[in-house]
Amino acid sequence: MKKFLFLGWLLAAASLTACDKDNEQEDGPCPVTDIELPQSSEQTPIEPGSTIEIRGNGFEDDCEIWLFGASQTAGVQAEILEVSASAVRFTAPNLCGTQRIELRQNGGVWDIGTLVFPEEEMLPIEILPRRISHIRITYPDDLSFVQQFAYDEQGRIASITETDQQYAYPGTTAQDEVTEITYESDRIVITEPSGAQSILTLADGRATAITGVAFNDNYPDDYAFTYDANGYIATSTWTQNPDKTYSAKSLYTVVNGCMTQVREAEDSGEWYGGNASYTNNPERMNNLNIDLFGISDFITTTDLDRIYLVGAGGNRLKKLPASVDYGENGVDTYRYTMEGEYISKIEIDEDGEPLTILEIFYED
Repeated sequence: MKKFLFLGWLLAAASLTACDKDNEQEDGPCPVTDIELPQSSEQTPIEPGSTIEIRGNGFEDDCEIWLFGASQTAGVQAEILEVSASAVRFTAPNLCGTQRIELRQNGGVWDIGTLVFPEEEMLPIEILPRRISHIRITYPDDLSFVQQFAYDEQGRIASITETDQQYAYPGTTAQDEVTEITYESDRIVITEPSGAQSILTLADGRATAITGVAFNDNYPDDYAFTYDANGYIATSTWTQNPDKTYSAKSLYTVVNGCMTQVREAEDSGEWYGGNASYTNNPERMNNLNIDLFGISDFITTTDLDRIYLVGAGGNRLKKLPASVDYGENGVDTYRYTMEGEYISKIEIDEDGEPLTILEIFYED
């Protein structure tokens, strides 16, 4: 939702209200005086998509607002919403970092100050609108099955039905299995086909713990999670149920919103084998309606699939992997087939041999 920014107004410094001196020499004095920009900083950045108002005296109908980042040679023209003699209102573009603001009016150009936008890793991902209806997951020479997704009124996953199981071994059959998910203000309950449950405890919308509730000798494990200052996953601690004899702690490194490394903590109580180095695909955004890091067949070794599946894993990781190096446990490589903006197939190889194929289908 767009928000109209009545941030604390900051009267621009004299050098800004008077406009840039070089531009004065080229275009004459800035025609707009007493310019006021909304206050912004790294701590309180401008929100992309919000409505910004710059005040002053002398704006005209033909005025334009352009924004330039530190490394940009070409600027971004803002979408003007309203102009009066005393103010110009525009939509904040999807930019990051400090932006130089340029006023263009009556053929002249003047710098009128700066606005601070979020750093790149703080910008939210724009999720594509079409929802995944089902995914066919294939393990070559072994089995394939379909995961069908149903959604609640808020677009959250309400159930997952595993169906159409096809095995490579004659005589092997399986019944459909349904996982149900319910949402409350402070917790999310995932009920497995066995009847066992994983209860996610939430704080500020993020899962801080998963508590396993056993049923018919099925014992979901327990987990605890922490997050870094930017809202991305920082640690996970796994505890095996029911005897809680084994546990392990994983540490996550997220750089610019992308997973780069997973490693076992030195004080981890049990070797968990989860060490991994990620190389991310710069062209493949994690922007489908379902977070692909929440699909357990997408990442070979992870503690994070359930919290990402239900959108409770803190900030969503931005890029999908090109490869994940598990050290002595091998290297998984990822190939993506696209149909327009949407991923239609993911082929995962382990040490050069086919491991998993995910075919993704969407609602009409």
